[in-house]
Amino acid sequence: MTGPRLKSLIIENFRSLRGKVVIPLDAQVVLVHGTNGMGKTSVLSALELGLTGKIAHLAADGEGYKSYLTTLDSGGGSISLATSAPHCEGGRTEGTLKFNDETFTPAPLLDARDGRFFAERCYLPQATLGRLLEIYDDQKTDSTSPLTQFVKELLGLDPLDALVDGLDPAFNVTRIRRIAPDYRRAEMLKTSLQEQVGKSDRSIAAATAEAEARRARVNEILGNIGGNAPLIVTDETDLSAMRADIRSAQDEDRGLSDLSRQRSELRGLLERWQSLPSDDASRDIAGKERTDQAASNSFMLWRSDERTGNALDRAIDSVRSAFSDVPSLDDGPEKARSEALRRAAGEEKRLESLLATHAAATENIEKLNAVVQRSSSRIEELNKDLASSAEDARSLASALAGVVPHIHGETCPVCDRDFAQQDVGPLSSHIAAKIASLTSEAGRLQALAAARAEESARLSKAQRDLLGAGNGQLSPEDVATYTVRKAQMADLAQQLRNLEVVAQEGVRLLAASANARQTLVLARRRDELSVSMLPEIETAVQAALGQSPSAYPEIEAALNEAVRATEAKIAAAERVGSLRIEALAELDSRIRDLEKLRTLQSERDRDQKRLTDVEKALKNVETSRGHAKKVSEAADTVRSEIVKKVFSTSLNKVWRDLFVRLAPSEQFVPAFRLPTGSGGKVEAILETLHRSGKASGSPGAMLSQGNLNTAALTLFLALHLSVPVRMPWLVLDDPVQSMDDVHTAQFAALLRTLAKGMDRQIIIAVHERALFDYLTLELSPAFPGDSLIAVEITRNFDGHAVAMPRAFSFEEDRAIAA
Repeated sequence: MTGPRLKSLIIENFRSLRGKVVIPLDAQVVLVHGTNGMGKTSVLSALELGLTGKIAHLAADGEGYKSYLTTLDSGGGSISLATSAPHCEGGRTEGTLKFNDETFTPAPLLDARDGRFFAERCYLPQATLGRLLEIYDDQKTDSTSPLTQFVKELLGLDPLDALVDGLDPAFNVTRIRRIAPDYRRAEMLKTSLQEQVGKSDRSIAAATAEAEARRARVNEILGNIGGNAPLIVTDETDLSAMRADIRSAQDEDRGLSDLSRQRSELRGLLERWQSLPSDDASRDIAGKERTDQAASNSFMLWRSDERTGNALDRAIDSVRSAFSDVPSLDDGPEKARSEALRRAAGEEKRLESLLATHAAATENIEKLNAVVQRSSSRIEELNKDLASSAEDARSLASALAGVVPHIHGETCPVCDRDFAQQDVGPLSSHIAAKIASLTSEAGRLQALAAARAEESARLSKAQRDLLGAGNGQLSPEDVATYTVRKAQMADLAQQLRNLEVVAQEGVRLLAASANARQTLVLARRRDELSVSMLPEIETAVQAALGQSPSAYPEIEAALNEAVRATEAKIAAAERVGSLRIEALAELDSRIRDLEKLRTLQSERDRDQKRLTDVEKALKNVETSRGHAKKVSEAADTVRSEIVKKVFSTSLNKVWRDLFVRLAPSEQFVPAFRLPTGSGGKVEAILETLHRSGKASGSPGAMLSQGNLNTAALTLFLALHLSVPVRMPWLVLDDPVQSMDDVHTAQFAALLRTLAKGMDRQIIIAVHERALFDYLTLELSPAFPGDSLIAVEITRNFDGHAVAMPRAFSFEEDRAIAA
């Protein structure tokens, strides 16, 4: 993905999400699953708050919803959203929100304009999906519908209306003079400037005649000077530069000795160069340079290729971002690849071990908590049984102790009844049975006491184990970070293994380039003696000719030309020195004449420019008045053509293609209809078209509930795809409602196209487990660098929300490859 990516979302005590929840988002596709009430919609609402600072579909009814965002009895909460990079120049990379029952302090990642775009074009909440068509088709008496507002914003119709209104004053000259008081003064200024320009023309003609006579005298003197290139004064001649040239030429008389010395040096260099033996070593060096260049180009081509060196460099740099001591590609392709692979694989194993330890510790804590709960409940039950049984035993024992000494025969000493009438045996036998029952109850009490002691020992052991069970647990932020980092390290390790052959080829090309460079250096060293004179020749020829000897086919030719040029300078200096003083005097007079002429011309040009500007301004006013009505009519025509072109051939086509793709058997297809009412106003409404092309009723009247949801979903996607991409995010809250398997399969294919073909980061929340597993399979990574994160929202034993992320990266199918 080339654009900024949503990276992570941290939620604390927000709506039904009690506690702190960390949601990793750093993937091309993020799937969020949770049963009803677990908080998956709250996750997407928190994402919207981090981006825009409000929940759009709730804010439409007022600000009251802000008082109910805090989890009950939690005291307050917060939301933090981070992105991989700013979505625009100067943008932010983090959005935050702090809230409680009384305060609401947002610091959103997007500004108001981008936040509105995200809420309308990139986020489809569950509450909006069912009434999306109704919202877009809601037309009130005193305002336009949201769909019509989108039409005008997309097509720019409001500026065309403003253009027509703004042209109205141009239809009457009185209105022009009222809104532009300078118009009348411009007409008066035109006459005054015309008179001033005529006067300036007459003065310029006289000064020009005098300047031409002076130029003829100057050219006569310069012609007598002669030379290889005689000086001639024209209208384009820089007189100051010519005067300076003549004065500098006067100094050549004093520089004749310097020219003679320079000529001697050039002749000496020429003789020394001609005495050098001929050698074709330069051709050998040229061949070695070509070999060196070819080897270097081969290595650079390998390094810049997206499939070889560039891919290896990116993979190594990705590992270097985490481990700065990993060698770079310049240290050796294979060495850097091997070390990066070792570090990435080691990091993957380390993170896997940490996550496994965390999972085991979490599971152990849950088991120990269950043991503590069961033991506590069992001890409480045993305590109740012991208390009840002990009270009964004491009562019976006291009663028997008082009754036994008073038993005489079969008459009960308590109630004075004859126990023989019961016909159940003697009274003494009955009391003996009661004593046996008490003995049995005592044994049961002993068993209950032993059971309580056993449960108490089990409870104490579980509580001691809980003290050390959390050592291996990680924080939610670390679990999310380690899960994503482990997947990234696994992906990098796989890429580096696949690039082993590429690295070996880079080692070979780098060695070949180094050998070619070494050979070239040795050859140049052998040729140093033959070129030791070149700097001295370069200096001398540059001083004589003003250019390098390399401009000539041979060094000898450059030296000969330098000697000839020096001799010509000496002859010219001796020939024309006597005529220069007279030429300087005439040039001074010529300069004064031209200065006067320029002053007059400047004044005339200034007046003429003002006159031209005034005439142009008055002409533009008249032209604008003549074309105002045509521009107004053209604005109406352009508006109609834009509406017809974009809505009939673009937006309607995208909506139809998406709807037919998801509902191939539906006979009625939703579409836009844009009737033009009085005054050229455009009002967009919704209708359906039969496959035969015949117009039908509104979507709500012609489509089933399932296809109505499909129409709303595809309308949202069509509007999303119809505007320029400002942020590559698409967030959908449980979009598959009342859809059958065919709709679902087509929708999954559409999501795959948006994520992998159109570079959108997609975040989807679903509540059905089967759909979650199906989308995880359908949207799994399909190429290196592609990624998927699946997050399950549950609650733990204490009722706190828990996010369990799983990261998926691309893995090559070895069975198919084999």
